[in-house]
Amino acid sequence: MYINKSIKIYLDDLAAKKPAPGGGSAAALSASIGVSLMLMAANYTSGNSKYKDCEEKVVDILVKCENYKSQLEELIDEDIEAYERLDAAIKESGKDEGKLARFYKEAVVPPFDTCKISAECLKLCKVLARCGNKKLITDIAIATILLEGAFFSAKFNVYINLKYIKDMDYVGGVHEVLAPLEGELPALKEEILEMCEEVIG
Repeated sequence: MYINKSIKIYLDDLAAKKPAPGGGSAAALSASIGVSLMLMAANYTSGNSKYKDCEEKVVDILVKCENYKSQLEELIDEDIEAYERLDAAIKESGKDEGKLARFYKEAVVPPFDTCKISAECLKLCKVLARCGNKKLITDIAIATILLEGAFFSAKFNVYINLKYIKDMDYVGGVHEVLAPLEGELPALKEEILEMCEEVIG
């Protein structure tokens, strides 16, 4: 849908009086930018003789983040598609909770996945901050900020849809995953940024 179009088209549509793309898609885009910065930093580290002791860790980050980047690019559009299905179902079924339950659950999936991927990548940012190419330290810092922001941005879209889901086992399962991360990630972000600031001096 959007992933193969220009960024200007996406941003213009995001700014327009349109129901989609919206915040969930934007969160996935923010996370994908953060991961792309991580990949740049890792690419400038891998194969560099100054960082040969970190080669194995950096190669692992490259493999994982290439996969995460692909997933996030898909989520940019999947969030839009899930919202459009939900919107159409609401218009057709009104407030029939039984008919809408499936569509609300579908709308939870893209931002929930964005949250989980953002959290995993943020943890990898710490490794890059410790052993990545120091010339790319500001890129690692910016990736860290974008990924934490993407997590909390996507979280709001998860929770707004959970509000309409009556399956408490499902709701509880989502909260069980996100609640610990809500406390963990801000502290992790600050730790990584302090490491980056030490390098900058």
